[in-house]
Amino acid sequence: MFGYVQANLADLSDEEKRRYRAFYCGLCHALKKRHGLPGRMALSFDMTFLALFLSSLYEPEEVSSVSRCVTHPVKHHTWIHSPVMDYAADMTVALMYHKCRDDWQDDKNMIAKGYAALLKKGYMKAAAEYPRQITCMEESLKELSAIEERRDPSPDAAANCFGRLMGSLFLMKNDYWHQALRTFGEGLGRFVYMSDAACDYDKDMKKGSYNPVILMEKQPEDMREMLMHLLGGASAAFEALPLVQDDHLLRNILYSGVWQHYNAAMSKRQQGATTQTEGGGGNGG
Repeated sequence: MFGYVQANLADLSDEEKRRYRAFYCGLCHALKKRHGLPGRMALSFDMTFLALFLSSLYEPEEVSSVSRCVTHPVKHHTWIHSPVMDYAADMTVALMYHKCRDDWQDDKNMIAKGYAALLKKGYMKAAAEYPRQITCMEESLKELSAIEERRDPSPDAAANCFGRLMGSLFLMKNDYWHQALRTFGEGLGRFVYMSDAACDYDKDMKKGSYNPVILMEKQPEDMREMLMHLLGGASAAFEALPLVQDDHLLRNILYSGVWQHYNAAMSKRQQGATTQTEGGGGNGG
């Protein structure tokens, strides 16, 4: 479920693109510093959003640096560091650790098994520093596994479970904003889970894998209204928070970027259906 929460770059100004990239590179540096090369390999735009979001709310002191890196050895790039970036790095490693374990259990993917072993030290470090978040993560994923195993026909069961996991990630602090943050994260998590289910519809249908959209007997194209409703819960919580820093960038991601994966998948599906129809028409003529 990685790759859903990222910016729509076409609608960003050059300045916003540089800011977004500085956070992405900052998370990369934090991952390398705290968890070595295995941690850096877990870098994602999804968790860059977590860093941007929490930085907007708490406005920690940011240290900006310019350097080269292994990925871009020639060109200098700007990157940002703050305590929020360290938190996002730890949550990134924790999520990737569980994703790899899940890939191993589901598909016996040896690469995933090996990567999980490399991340285990970082995961234990994150668990020691953030036991509340990691406990919620473990409990939610255990429950989600049970839901998928019994093939629960209710879309709410799995979506709410993943929502609780996402909600815990946004609770860096147990403070005045915790309820709004939890509500936001849970709403976003439910949206991501169901969007992922819609995008994986054809693949899961072929493999016979658990997918709530299939069990609902709905077509992926018909999920848009439901997805808008799920995202609406996150949007309401977002608007209630005092987010000023990088406001336009955050809105770009929440109101446009998160739809890119679904829109692309539905467009590809429609093109496939059109091609089949045209091919069938030609054979029958």
